[in-house]
Amino acid sequence: MRRKERSITVLVTVGLLVVLLYALAAKTGVIAAVSSKDSSQVKYKNYRYQDVSLTVSLPEATEVTEDYYSSGEMVLNSQLCDDVHKYHGYIQIWRVDDPEEFIKRSKLNSTFRFTSFEHKKITLDSYQGFTVSWSAQLQDGDHIAGRDYLLQKKGGDGEFLRISLTAKEKVFPEKLGKIADTMVSSVVWK
Repeated sequence: MRRKERSITVLVTVGLLVVLLYALAAKTGVIAAVSSKDSSQVKYKNYRYQDVSLTVSLPEATEVTEDYYSSGEMVLNSQLCDDVHKYHGYIQIWRVDDPEEFIKRSKLNSTFRFTSFEHKKITLDSYQGFTVSWSAQLQDGDHIAGRDYLLQKKGGDGEFLRISLTAKEKVFPEKLGKIADTMVSSVVWK
C-alpha cells in the first residue's frame, strides 16, 4: 500500500511542477511570444507594378499576376494569392468617378448572400475613399469574408485603386486585417 501512496505523491508533485512551469512561462511571456510569432513575423516585400506607377508592400509569400486593359472601366487587374497567410485578393485600378456608387452597384450585382456588409469613408495621407467590410455565404454553403479599400488621390482624377482581400472564414481574420492595413498604408500611386 505504501508503494501506491508514493506513486500517487510523485504523480501529484510532477503535475504541480508542470503547472508551475507553465504559469512561470506564461508570466514571463515565453508562451505569448510563441503564440504570437505567427502574426508578428510577417515579412514583406515591395512590389512594383510594370505598366502603372504603383508600389505596394506585400507579404513575401504572396503571388501576383498582372493584367492591363487599354479600354473600358478597368485599367489594372492584379490577382493576389497567398497560401501561407490563407487569402486571395485583388489590386485593381478603375476608371470610375464615384467609388461609392461602384460599391452599391457591386453589392447589387453580386451572387453572394451577404450576412454582413458595411462601408465607411476613410482618409489617408494622400488618399481618400472607402473601406468595405463584409461576410457572405456562397451558393455551396461555404462562407467567405472580405475587406475592400477603394482609394482615390485627393483631388481625384476619375480613377480609384481597389485593394481587396478575402478569406474562407465567417468573419474577416484579425491577422489578415493587419496585413491589409500594412498593404494600404504602404501604397505609393502616382
